[in-house]
Amino acid sequence: MKTVKKLAPVLFLSLVITAVILVFKLSCWEMLMQSEPSNGVLRIYSPLNERIIIPIIKEFQESTGIEVEYMSAGTIDLLNALEGKGDGYLMDIMWGGGREYLRVYKELFEPLYPDGEFTLGFNQLPIVLIYNKKLVSEDELSGSWSDVLNPKWKGRLAMADPGGSGSAYIALSFLLEWERGEDYNWDNAAKLFRNVSDSMLAKSSEVYRGVVAGEFAIGITMEEAAINLINQGENIGIVYFKEGTPVINDSIALMKDAKHKEDAKRFIEFVLSRKVQSYMVERFYLRSVRGDVKFPQGLSPMEELSIFDTSNLTTFETRDQILSRWQSLGSDAGNRD
Repeated sequence: MKTVKKLAPVLFLSLVITAVILVFKLSCWEMLMQSEPSNGVLRIYSPLNERIIIPIIKEFQESTGIEVEYMSAGTIDLLNALEGKGDGYLMDIMWGGGREYLRVYKELFEPLYPDGEFTLGFNQLPIVLIYNKKLVSEDELSGSWSDVLNPKWKGRLAMADPGGSGSAYIALSFLLEWERGEDYNWDNAAKLFRNVSDSMLAKSSEVYRGVVAGEFAIGITMEEAAINLINQGENIGIVYFKEGTPVINDSIALMKDAKHKEDAKRFIEFVLSRKVQSYMVERFYLRSVRGDVKFPQGLSPMEELSIFDTSNLTTFETRDQILSRWQSLGSDAGNRD
């Protein structure tokens, strides 16, 4: 049986599966660049949850004989690594992360179509609001984005840090665009910051875990995490935002400087196959991009939701500036106090 290897920041681990989640710090890409590629081993970086990554990679290895090493970290952290990689080899495949994020670094990816398109959709991830039913009644929430701006939820709203989480950054981006004038709606951002400034979380997974544990009353997270918890019997509810539910178009892309391109293409074909897409729907409640695979049981069809297309956001190219101003809201609040 082949092992599923996870990369450490500086060296490769030879354990079957490591339980350590890498959290990138300021010079994360420098640490990553110290890792030398293993000969003949496909290297994959992914912001997906490890409960999704590990079984799919394991099945790929067993069915193809191709050995894989992976790195798991937040979308923004991986994008920062891409930005700082220079001419050095980093990975063969970026598996996950919104298409709009990857397009900012399109020169690093191999075109997969004659028209130059370099990403393939992997799944669709609506961003939703969840609540702990023991702490919050359904009628306390209106289904509006204004809920997360309401001061009653200060310290009780769970959200990951937009500086490391792709889904949190998209939620912030929506609020900046919502009811904006000529400039972004920084009043919305300030209200959100006030509610989460003392409780911003390092990882997206801490959001739904915190709500389930009762540490937070409500939380901004992804649909698949919420549905998984509900099907496990957890006492949480889910709300789709009526002004627009942003949907992350999770993608997979091949690096131009990949050292194992043929193996990488086989992996891309594998995860987009009907078999794997069906497994992904049935096991993880993810929405497939394939028309011949049904959406997860118990979920509403996309056409019944008020979907906001994240490709309409204008915040991806200016991410650094937006995050800088977002972080400065803390000192602004301190000055007002």
